[in-house]
Amino acid sequence: MKPAKTKLRFSYPALLLKQNKHRFYFATIPVDSLFSSCFVSRRDEDAMVGFQRALNEARANDIAEYLASGNGSIPSNIVLSAQDSAAFSYDRKTKSLSFAQGPQAFLVLDGQHRLWGYHKCQKRHRVPVAIYQGLTRPDEAKLFIDINTTQRGVPAALLLDIKHIANVESAREATLRQFFDALRQESDSPLNGRLSPAKSIHGKVSRVTFNKAVGAVLTSGVMLDTEPANRYRLLKNYLNAVDAELNDKRLLTSAAFFEAIFELFNVIVQSAINSEKSVKQLALQRIVQPLARLEYKGTAGRSVLSKREIVELMQSALRSKTAITDEML
Repeated sequence: MKPAKTKLRFSYPALLLKQNKHRFYFATIPVDSLFSSCFVSRRDEDAMVGFQRALNEARANDIAEYLASGNGSIPSNIVLSAQDSAAFSYDRKTKSLSFAQGPQAFLVLDGQHRLWGYHKCQKRHRVPVAIYQGLTRPDEAKLFIDINTTQRGVPAALLLDIKHIANVESAREATLRQFFDALRQESDSPLNGRLSPAKSIHGKVSRVTFNKAVGAVLTSGVMLDTEPANRYRLLKNYLNAVDAELNDKRLLTSAAFFEAIFELFNVIVQSAINSEKSVKQLALQRIVQPLARLEYKGTAGRSVLSKREIVELMQSALRSKTAITDEML
């Protein structure tokens, strides 16, 4: 009878930290020593005890490319729970941890995409980890909930707001930022005082909403035929025209309405070109006037219709036929 194969053990410097009843250990472990010993408990694989989300390979690939770029770094820890099979131990004298390598030595509680990204990266980095010991499965599930409900991500608006400081803006993002800042500051702008650059505020258009709406028309349709120096003037004329015709000025700062008017931007501007031979504010006002008089109040507790409902309502109004009057003849 062959003797049982001894599991390979790894040992790395570590620091012990106690918080209330929990003990966990901080260390950095080479990805090749760590990855094969980690597993994720998924709901779709084990409905009784699984709690993790399904992995998104595209997200892991993005992380891998970022880590391979030569400039990227991820200082946040992967959070692990040592299982019985890890035979995990900590030596206070040497301040080091050790564990037996195995396919289910550590359950990943947080950072599964980062860990996979480290593994997929061509550069073999060390992985910062925080390892819990002695957790029950209910403890692990509760800790997973705590991590994912108490940690808040940075608002998307703030990330957009500071991209130019980090010198990572694309040309499109730089143009949108310039438009946003000008509309926020100029006294004759309909969005003066009604834009929020770094966070979402009720009654103001966030940078995220602005970039989504205006960015969609920046590189398509009539904007492509407009000289770069004139694009801001066209944008401002359009917004002033809509604002001038609205009875309820609050509509312009509704994300659903703001995005909807830019979904119809090309149609409205082209209509003004065809019928008015102009895209000045007054010419655009004559096109948007019937649209501004429509009813956009929402139902079922919503203050405003959804973007899709607003677009459909506006499209229907633009398609409606107008009777010929004596004045037209």
